[in-house]
Amino acid sequence: MGLAVALLGVIAGLAFWRGGREEGAATVGEPPPPTPDAAAVAMPPPPLPPANELPEPVRRWLDANAYPPTSGPLTAAHEDLLRPNRRHERRRPVPDSLSDDPESVVSYLFTADRFYYTGADTVHASLRGWRGAETVALRVLSARAEPEGRGGVAGGGRELGFVWEDDRLVADLPLTRFPEHHGPILLTVHFEYEPGRRHEASIRVFNTPVRRIPARLTGEFREDVDPSRLRIEVGAEVDEAGFYRFDANLRDAAGDPVAFTSFKGELERGRGFVPLEVFGKVLRDVGTPGPWTLSEIRGYRFLEARYPDRERLPDSDLTWRTGVHDPARFSGDASVSEHHLRMVQLMLEDLERGIPLEAPSLPAPGERPGPRPPDDDAEVALPEARDPER
Repeated sequence: MGLAVALLGVIAGLAFWRGGREEGAATVGEPPPPTPDAAAVAMPPPPLPPANELPEPVRRWLDANAYPPTSGPLTAAHEDLLRPNRRHERRRPVPDSLSDDPESVVSYLFTADRFYYTGADTVHASLRGWRGAETVALRVLSARAEPEGRGGVAGGGRELGFVWEDDRLVADLPLTRFPEHHGPILLTVHFEYEPGRRHEASIRVFNTPVRRIPARLTGEFREDVDPSRLRIEVGAEVDEAGFYRFDANLRDAAGDPVAFTSFKGELERGRGFVPLEVFGKVLRDVGTPGPWTLSEIRGYRFLEARYPDRERLPDSDLTWRTGVHDPARFSGDASVSEHHLRMVQLMLEDLERGIPLEAPSLPAPGERPGPRPPDDDAEVALPEARDPER
């Protein structure tokens, strides 16, 4: 019964969105109605039987997939969502320095402040070195930034100039040096870590030049709420129509993560709003009361069968503080989609054929995943160095 009610809620929400669209707003495109022949071929899956009539593996699969793919609980484990443009380089040993004595091993960290850049941004690259746990002074012999195309380095590179700043070498790369390049830029540094002993390291950044930025956020927001979802519409000025993806996080009053939300769909050219919805059951299950803050809003336009395959919007620090909402006001009904119905149909068919199903394990009531474990694939065990940025 609850699943059927959830399905009706999804249909009602879709009707609300279509009925409330403003003239000229940038919204999801609607597919054309199917022809009679296509409708006859694509038969809808049968409705769900009552939950108490479903085999345990099927019930547990439904419980494990109670949220839609566009919205779910957000925890400290979701580092890629909480820090969406963070780089993930870590200290690496210089292979020629490896030995049984960890205090003699030379390691380095070559990184930048983020991965994606747009417009007239500047890349801030840094290089640091250690011998064991002690800082070692590296000497840069040469460094370059070179744009890359589908086939590799495309030419038109620029020299990078590193200078000392505290305990690291730093170099700034204004991306106005590559005003027409859309895609990866390879940064390479050749350094000496002791007299006569050298090593080369490289990283990549991704550049979306000014003329390829497809849309911008306007700073306008609208909010609507009903038992099935919290809907926040984010204003956008779309220069290039196409298929877009937008993501954002919902945090509580203390800044702790609550939920994530995503939008995928066609946007028309012009000024309008992007709908970001947090599923009601997510807010009810997490149980953290509002007001909440929508933050880390980011997006890109997908370029099918092209290289690069996306045009990114600039990073934004825009936020929206919601009204005061009690999580108990939201429905606890699970998400029901055509995908759910078809998966259940396939699982029931397998069980009828005698094919066993492995029921997914579920967390204990109230249990939430913790932070991800640290990387354990280091080439050599290195002493942990103090990072002044922490």
